Parts: sequence; C-alpha cells; structure tokens
Amino acid sequence: MTERWPADSVHVARAVERLRLGSVIAFPTDTLYAVGARARDPVAVARLYHAKQRPTGQPMIWLVSGRDQVEPDALVTDAAADLMRRFWPGPLTIVLTARAHGDGRTIAVRAPDHQVALTLLRSLGEPIASSSANPAGQPPPVDANQVIAAIGDRIDVVLDGGPCHIGKPSTIVDLSGPAPRILRQGAIEASKLIRG
Repeated sequence: MTERWPADSVHVARAVERLRLGSVIAFPTDTLYAVGARARDPVAVARLYHAKQRPTGQPMIWLVSGRDQVEPDALVTDAAADLMRRFWPGPLTIVLTARAHGDGRTIAVRAPDHQVALTLLRSLGEPIASSSANPAGQPPPVDANQVIAAIGDRIDVVLDGGPCHIGKPSTIVDLSGPAPRILRQGAIEASKLIRG
C-alpha cells in the first residue's frame, strides 16, 4: 500500500532516504504532480517505467535543482545557459546532448519552481528521472488524490503538498540540433523562448 505523507521538512527528508534506497515516489511540482526515481539507479528507473506503464523507448525528463546538476551528464550550450538563467526554476524542459555517448543521445532536463521538489533535489544531490504521475496516455494529476487514484498501487510514497499552481505541462525545447525546436507547447509560450 502506498504511503501518503505530508510534504513537510521531516517527510521530505524521509522521502530522500527512500529515493536513495530505490523507491519510486510522487511529489508536487509547479506544473503537475510528478512520479520519480533516482536517475542513475537503473533498477529504480525500471520500476518508474512500470508505474507509468510507459514504453522504455520513451525517455523520462530529469528533474534537477539547477545547472550544476545538469553539467555532469549533458552539454550546456550558450543557448541552454541563457534559457536556464531566464526561465529556471520554472516550467521549461530543455533537451540537450548527453555527454556519455557519441551517438547523439539526449537528456531532457528541468528545474521545477516548487519548494518541495527543489528540496528533494538539493537534498538528494543528483537528478530525479521523472514524468507526470499518471499512467501513460491518461490525464496528468494536479493533486495527491488524483495520483493515488491513478497509480497509487504501483508507487511507494506520495508527498502531499496540496494542488499544483500551474496545472499544465512544461514547455519542451530541443537544443540538441542545429536550431532550437519546440517539442511541446506548455506553460511558457514558444515566442518567449526562441528569439528571432
């Protein structure tokens, strides 16, 4: 049975310990409730895919506390650094070229503008592989009740931080190619991201 905890400092600290042990947890962000696991723990990430009922070929977004958690794994271009300065923390996901592979692999990264999520990330000290806390193809949740109704039988902990204040997904911009591309229009208008 999934444990439901208030998103206070004591329970956020406990959630960090659970993440270190390989748990899959749900928590609030500025946009939607997220479900996540340690990005560098392949067993936990496999459990995350199971919880989402998502094909493994569809990559997860890595939530980070800021640029310092991105640079070990992805190439931060000048354009990416500019967007991070302007829109992070906030509802912008940036797709970057991964450092570890020479085959064009990418990593999508975002720093959420929510104290609970940022405290998790700073305390953990590394990225969290994440997606919205719903089965693939279903409406994304904006409160803990919706998380529990959707995937409560497949995750370990839900941190209940009340309703999310944006309530729609992040905008995704791909900076891994020769020109920026908007992959998903979300909470930030494309016209604010790509300067002519």
